[in-house]
Amino acid sequence: MIVDVAKKVIRLKIVYYGPTMSGKTTNLEKLSALNGLKLMKIDTKGDRTLVFDFSTKTVQVGNMTASFALYTIPGQEIYKDIRLTVLRGVDGVVFVADSQEHRLGENVEFFNLLKEDLPKVGKRYEEVPVVIQYNKMDLPNALPFEVLEEEINKDKLLSVCAIAIRGEGVAETFSLLEGFLLSKLERMIG
Repeated sequence: MIVDVAKKVIRLKIVYYGPTMSGKTTNLEKLSALNGLKLMKIDTKGDRTLVFDFSTKTVQVGNMTASFALYTIPGQEIYKDIRLTVLRGVDGVVFVADSQEHRLGENVEFFNLLKEDLPKVGKRYEEVPVVIQYNKMDLPNALPFEVLEEEINKDKLLSVCAIAIRGEGVAETFSLLEGFLLSKLERMIG
């Protein structure tokens, strides 16, 4: 969180984190389309997303304006340094899980990686709000919500079912995290 008292602006950073091809990019594409926002995309040669960055709507919090910047991390292991760079300064995380049965182990592994990565960038997992999104729930091999919760959401975090490609659950996921961060800001500002 960056507070510019002179300009009365609070900048918050949200990172969409999860395994490769889980739907992080699709989430930001749909969210930007819903809100009429600009989206910057940086892809690798294989059309895999490295980083997204865009500012969402601004929200008044007391006499300050809160502005959100959203990013995705690259899911591929060869980009782990970029992943840590993107995670620096994070205020909240959307963990995007691919709900397909054959991706369960990878989702659990990546969630554990999130817990390892946060301290590397000076954050404590327990202090960074995280919302889990179970994406691709429309696919025939998607695991039931209850199984995903039991296997991935051991800490009983807020979670949402989604079909990001259709825009379902995308705004709801962001709104949960946004609401949490705004209420935290309101308590800080008084």
